[in-house]
Amino acid sequence: RTGAVVIDVGSSSCRAGFSGELAPRAEVSALLGCPTAWPPGAGENQPEAFLGGEALPCPQTALELAQKSLIPNWEAAGALWQHLFAHELQVAPEEHALLLTEPPLSPRRQRERMAELAFESLGCPGFFLSQQPVLSAYAHGRTSGLVVDLGHTASSAVPVHEGYSLAHGTERSVLAGCQLSCYLRKLLGHTGHVLSHEVLEDIKHKCCYLASNFEAECQLPLGSYTLDYTLPDGQTISLGKERFQCPEMLFNPPPDWGISCVGIHQMAQRSLSQLPKEMKSMMYENILLCGGSSLFEGLQSRFHSELLQILPHNTKVKVAATSLGRHSAWTGGSILTSLKNFQTWWIRRDEYNEEGPQVVHQRCY
Repeated sequence: RTGAVVIDVGSSSCRAGFSGELAPRAEVSALLGCPTAWPPGAGENQPEAFLGGEALPCPQTALELAQKSLIPNWEAAGALWQHLFAHELQVAPEEHALLLTEPPLSPRRQRERMAELAFESLGCPGFFLSQQPVLSAYAHGRTSGLVVDLGHTASSAVPVHEGYSLAHGTERSVLAGCQLSCYLRKLLGHTGHVLSHEVLEDIKHKCCYLASNFEAECQLPLGSYTLDYTLPDGQTISLGKERFQCPEMLFNPPPDWGISCVGIHQMAQRSLSQLPKEMKSMMYENILLCGGSSLFEGLQSRFHSELLQILPHNTKVKVAATSLGRHSAWTGGSILTSLKNFQTWWIRRDEYNEEGPQVVHQRCY
């Protein structure tokens, strides 16, 4: 409890814990929903944002946030991080240096606001900001590789070379976990049950899988993929093709979905195509899957086979995944902050007072 605190800022949850530990001590919901309009009769003085379990943003809002990499409500974000220190970790922020994670291509002003919050609102003695793809690579035991992060509101393919992310090769997609949940709700509409967000997420994570060959899977006998699922009220629903139709969207977005995006394997290929020739072969053999939606059974092998089909013949491809999944960025931060050589990289309070929030661009890159 005397080490640095690491907080991984995700779009659906925040993970917090201490430097050098194997797993975060706490994970809390961090959905920030900003409704564009309240329904008639909702009354006045409605909050501008919801935090935690109350926040179930509509797909349009989630997509907008994912594309812009924005934290929409700083007061809510600060309250969440204060809660993590006081109630989950039960330590004073004034006594612990803080590493926060950030997605690739974060806006300049957002990075400065995170430093302001760490030093002025939380009162931390030291601060550092590190990109999630770089930390995920560290969690895989690598300093280089193509990090394919399948998150809640966005997916990305980010080349990481010797501990630095390459912005020019970064590709993003709105094809992510929240879209799969919406699609699964549509697929299960025939059951006649109104399924809550929590139930949908549970079905998605525990019951869905990637077929090695979608068309062949559809031709199998019904009993080979049918699964009964017990609802919280004790009733049972039967899950069939929905189990593999839902995550299939990651590779073949439904044509009527209205999203102008490509499969995650094509997103990765676009990223790789922007790299110099001498770097590509190394990246091909170090493709690292992470994020909550990377945990579907069968995804690693399916991703490998789909990518091989669109790359030049005889390309050597290795795809790695880890059971850390959604915690990989946090684990990488825990590893980084525990290294002796890293300790001189902290932005100290006196440096912040002298340089201002802009110091984050000079030290965290």
